[in-house]
Amino acid sequence: MFIYRFEILFRDGGTAAVVVIHENEEKAFRSAQNQIERYFLPPRPVAEIAIVEKKPAGTGRGYVIEP
Repeated sequence: MFIYRFEILFRDGGTAAVVVIHENEEKAFRSAQNQIERYFLPPRPVAEIAIVEKKPAGTGRGYVIEP
């Protein structure tokens, strides 16, 4: 399993960070998209989703996300 940190760029110029845990990149992208769809109501159109970090998942692993 890996921890993936995504940067999301919305069509209106806004950004967001999404962190998910999955065994491969394909599933991680799908999960990140699902998280965005559940969090933003009404839905915000996404222009780009990019992996900015990937780390093995394990005790004590994490990210610092600056605003």
